[in-house]
Amino acid sequence: MRKVTVPIDMSSEQKSILGIISTRQLIYLISGGAIAYAYIPSVFKLFPGIIAGVIGCVISVVPLAVIIFIFGFLKKSKLHLHYDQYFLIKLGYKNQIGIWRRGTKPKDWMVNK
Repeated sequence: MRKVTVPIDMSSEQKSILGIISTRQLIYLISGGAIAYAYIPSVFKLFPGIIAGVIGCVISVVPLAVIIFIFGFLKKSKLHLHYDQYFLIKLGYKNQIGIWRRGTKPKDWMVNK
């Protein structure tokens, strides 16, 4: 019996759940469903009729579904990043902007007096 090493592409996600969605996407779907499940009853109670309540629930779920779809399933093609990773990088970028200097002692104009 011969052993052969099968190459695995580690840069792309593996669709581990029934070959359809990845674990990351499943986590987004479950968390989005849990959030919707938490606030849908209170939205349903805001409207007087059943039909109005259902329409209000559908309208209130659409923004959440769009956010979950963008973060879970779409990719920024130029950077080869998923939008959740891209968003986290953009959030951290604001903290990295500053005055960079050489040495440990600040110059006189940098010190607040």
